[in-house]
Amino acid sequence: MRKETVPIDMSSEQKTILGFISVRQLIYIIVGGALIYAYVPIVFNLFPNYMVGAFVSVITAIPVLIAVFVFAFLKKSKLHLNFDHYFLIKIGYKNQIGIWRKGTKPKDWMVNK
Repeated sequence: MRKETVPIDMSSEQKTILGFISVRQLIYIIVGGALIYAYVPIVFNLFPNYMVGAFVSVITAIPVLIAVFVFAFLKKSKLHLNFDHYFLIKIGYKNQIGIWRKGTKPKDWMVNK
């Protein structure tokens, strides 16, 4: 059987937007920008001084920017997963834990009566 080497990485996501950003990353940037656009003017208007309002607006935008950066651009390199996919797996782990038993005969409390 003949083997051919593929010149591109087939396992990574395709960078379709301008060649350096994927659709998933673009969605995170748009949602993060919309959140900041929605609440920063409200925070800015809470303070009468423009300098204080601008400073507090920047401070309140930093957590959203960090979350967008982590979920969109960072990878869990040991597992070859993006952090958003890794986070979803960790959230769903609690539903995968069940009561495991040994043997074929169920206990009395396991049988529906």
